[in-house]
Amino acid sequence: MGKQSRRGVAAVLALGMLTAACASTKSATTPETSSSSASSTTTSTIAAGAYHGGIKISYEGFGSFAGVQQVVAAFNKKYSGKYYVSATAVPYTQYAALLSSALSSHTAPDIFSGSFTPSVYYTRLGLTEPITPILEDGGINPSADFPASEWNAKLTVNGVHYAAPQAAFGTALFWNKQLFAKAGLNPNSPPKTGAQVIADAEALKKAGVKYPIILGVGKGTQDFLYPSLVYQFGGKMGNPSTCAALFNSTAGAKALAWEKSLIYTYHVAPVGPSTNEDLAQFTAGTEGMTILPAIDQGTFLKSMSEKKFGTDPLPEIGNNRADFLGQNYIWVFKNASDSASKLKGIGLFLGMLYRDSSVALAVQGGVVPSYKPVLTDSQVTSGPYFQEQDAMVHTGVLNPAIPNWGTVTAVPLYDYVENALLNRQSISAALAEAEVKTNELTSTLPGCTK
Repeated sequence: MGKQSRRGVAAVLALGMLTAACASTKSATTPETSSSSASSTTTSTIAAGAYHGGIKISYEGFGSFAGVQQVVAAFNKKYSGKYYVSATAVPYTQYAALLSSALSSHTAPDIFSGSFTPSVYYTRLGLTEPITPILEDGGINPSADFPASEWNAKLTVNGVHYAAPQAAFGTALFWNKQLFAKAGLNPNSPPKTGAQVIADAEALKKAGVKYPIILGVGKGTQDFLYPSLVYQFGGKMGNPSTCAALFNSTAGAKALAWEKSLIYTYHVAPVGPSTNEDLAQFTAGTEGMTILPAIDQGTFLKSMSEKKFGTDPLPEIGNNRADFLGQNYIWVFKNASDSASKLKGIGLFLGMLYRDSSVALAVQGGVVPSYKPVLTDSQVTSGPYFQEQDAMVHTGVLNPAIPNWGTVTAVPLYDYVENALLNRQSISAALAEAEVKTNELTSTLPGCTK
């Protein structure tokens, strides 16, 4: 199949996924929510300087753009007349529709920065370049320069890496030190196990704390918490070879049972909190503990202070230390204008991007850069809770290499997780239906066989 034919297929399949997502779920709050979103596009192109000739390279994404403008300006100055990079930030909620349109019109960007599993979707359609030789052209040695949790065989397609990690953030426990002290707990000693979470929550409740802990029941929280617990109880979320859902398991049931015990057995977490109530109440100082993506400490630093709250890796609730990783990855689309010289230029730009913007990712973006050589930089290590964040990354687990897993394909799961947490369904019934719905979606994806 030629490049243009594959691009047409990609556009049709991507739009089909949008339709499937809206038809099979009760909510449209997913990254690929609606193809109509393109009509209200709010992309932002950064200043790249005047064009003085040379091969044009386009960089787009919904990943962090911290430090990108400076890198683009420096690259275009250094390689003036030979290469010219333009960069555009794309809204997370619109990227799928925008990429579908670009692939259809053969105007896809050369480089894209986003979540890992969308890269798998495009790779399985034959639309992306192997990333290792491109990185090496830029002086990046991926096996040495990236953490093993973000660069390993599980993140390949047919044994080949097509996407490179840019940044990651784990699943964290946040606790209110003042409320811990009020409950007679050590404000500098967060719970390390599931049993300790329950015991500390009960102490907070006894001390009159309105919300000892809130477990958000929607995708915003469960997208991080539920897979973390599944991994901790020894389970898996999906099979990359067949795309089959694997969360309907003993581990998957134990994960939901532990969450439900906080709500219905120990009565330390409210039933049916509103969307983002876990974040809002913790910010307001009325919640003792919450479990959220590690990136949320930026919000808490603005509203509280480093003295009033702490963050720690997710307690060991199951039988092993693990947490789900949020992440940004970079991939390179195949384009008709590709040449050895252009791919070399892409590699040179990515090399400069990793070396010169990774510190900004940490300082401005509040995430852990994937480029290991900067992890000893004092600007990075002196950031709030860097050591805790770095520990989460090293014990973290990414989504399985299934096309769009965690975006469209995992949406049915979180509808049914919510049903179980609200006692609308039993755990077994919710997971069984989620498995069926998820497998219906993945069966339409490239390279997926049951």
